[in-house]
Amino acid sequence: MGAIVMKEVVYNFKKYKSNPFDFFNLLPEDWREVLLPIWEKHHLAAEVYVLLNENKIVAGGIVFKEYTEDMVCFKEDAISLLNSGSLYIGYVYVIEAERGKDLGSRWLKSIKNEFSNTNFWLTIEEEGLKGFYKKNNFEPYKEYFKNNVLESLLIFEN
Repeated sequence: MGAIVMKEVVYNFKKYKSNPFDFFNLLPEDWREVLLPIWEKHHLAAEVYVLLNENKIVAGGIVFKEYTEDMVCFKEDAISLLNSGSLYIGYVYVIEAERGKDLGSRWLKSIKNEFSNTNFWLTIEEEGLKGFYKKNNFEPYKEYFKNNVLESLLIFEN
């Protein structure tokens, strides 16, 4: 784990071993509604990683090591990717007050460093996020329409 210094502000990246709800409570309510039942069932195969500024969580996400119910659109791909050793990144979030500071990219870079030689994948429902993830070397892999919403699976190969 390491410190990221930006304009005299230090952001510490770390695996968050304290109460994961410290991070979950920062997430939008609709994300929490999906996440909480998944976390209850799969928390032993998932880890929360955060960026801290003065011991306050400003960004974070979850790395999953097994199939969860929110992956249902891409179930076969998810199982295949996980079986090949790829890890699933979910619930990447930067608090509003810290947006525009490249913290999402720095979080992803730190995750890639933490799990060197590991491939990652994630899914997005917001088309506007595709550019952000492409900038961070994730490539579109598959798309699926669910309830008139386009969901995309993106892959990062290390």
